[in-house]
Amino acid sequence: MKSTAKAGGVSAQTTRANYDAVLLTIRSSKSFFEVTQAIERSLQRFHIPKLMEYVTHGDRAGVEAYVDSTSAPMAIFWDFEQGSTMRLAGIPIESKFYLVGNAVIARGLFEYTGAAGLGAPVRICVSQRDGEETRIDMDLPSAFFNKFPETRPSSVPALLDEKLIKIFEDAAA
Repeated sequence: MKSTAKAGGVSAQTTRANYDAVLLTIRSSKSFFEVTQAIERSLQRFHIPKLMEYVTHGDRAGVEAYVDSTSAPMAIFWDFEQGSTMRLAGIPIESKFYLVGNAVIARGLFEYTGAAGLGAPVRICVSQRDGEETRIDMDLPSAFFNKFPETRPSSVPALLDEKLIKIFEDAAA
């Protein structure tokens, strides 16, 4: 579905496309805290302010070195602990949201489209309702990026599936 709008003599075109997604869920008998600690021990932290120091100074070699040093196997770009807020709201759950990825691998998506930023880094949610198993949920990257015709030639979505599933299955085991 397409629509066009004009404002100040400039037009914008909006397109809507339906797509299928695949929710991947890994369940664990470990506690929420054991799973999140395992994830955080196995992944490096990618510090955006440090990256921006290199970018601000136009230091491409510095950017490359920093990205390379934080990309094996994946990095946590951002996290947000939601459980404490939910508990205050009366919802008995622990929940933590992560953006996880590998900036070197992601280049193989961004070379096709800037819209790759909608799914790279990949969104991960670890949660545990009181009395239930811990779960790790994410949109399967290959299914997510399949909605972009431009990224279909890229091998990156399948590579992300393989690497991320292994990392999170190991954290859950």
